[in-house]
Amino acid sequence: MARDDILSKIKTAEAEARTAVQRVLEEKDKKIAAATTEAVNLVKSAETDAQDYYDKSVAKAEGEVKTKKQTIIQSGEKNVNSLSGSASAKLDKAVEYLMKEFMGLLHA
Repeated sequence: MARDDILSKIKTAEAEARTAVQRVLEEKDKKIAAATTEAVNLVKSAETDAQDYYDKSVAKAEGEVKTKKQTIIQSGEKNVNSLSGSASAKLDKAVEYLMKEFMGLLHA
């Protein structure tokens, strides 16, 4: 082979190598861009899922608190009604006792 042929083949091989390297670099950039896009989408999806979970948890907790509040209020109302009835009965007895005592003092 002539020297010119060898140099021509070397130049051709170098050009093919540069083209192959350029193609690989472009493919690498595409894959990085695709992975970045996928990562962003995964983060957005995870944030949405987390927000949904938070919203559901808060709604559930609010419901439980509301139910517990109602139970406490109802229990308090029962206690008030019970104490009110008991106080009314004792009031009549107290008035009667005071009247007897007053009458006793008047006749003494």
